[in-house]
Amino acid sequence: MRFAVPALFYALALGIHGVPALSALFPSKIAGLYGISAGDNTLLTLLQHRAVLFGVLALACIYAAHTVSARWPVLVGAVLSMGSFMIIALARGEAGGSLSKIVIVDAIGLLIAAVLAVLLARQV
Repeated sequence: MRFAVPALFYALALGIHGVPALSALFPSKIAGLYGISAGDNTLLTLLQHRAVLFGVLALACIYAAHTVSARWPVLVGAVLSMGSFMIIALARGEAGGSLSKIVIVDAIGLLIAAVLAVLLARQV
């Protein structure tokens, strides 16, 4: 089971946070990704910054895959990121439409995080 922990951190890093982080490098793709107007520069700036934060979280997950002491703090950070988005999207009635893919991906990420939490708790 110990080999599963790094693999699941990589899944969080690359599959869940790494892909959206790439939009920081390609801001022209952000409008299509989030279903917003490409003319709203303020919103695009905020979403590009969000993409950079996803990159930081992806790097933290990769670090946690190799550093035992970082696993719980990084896992908590990932859960806070995905969970807070889910709560906000659901509360605002935005879980469908252009954000539905993000809601689905974050739900998968939370399932991965739950499995990680169980595995980490068993290792203590």
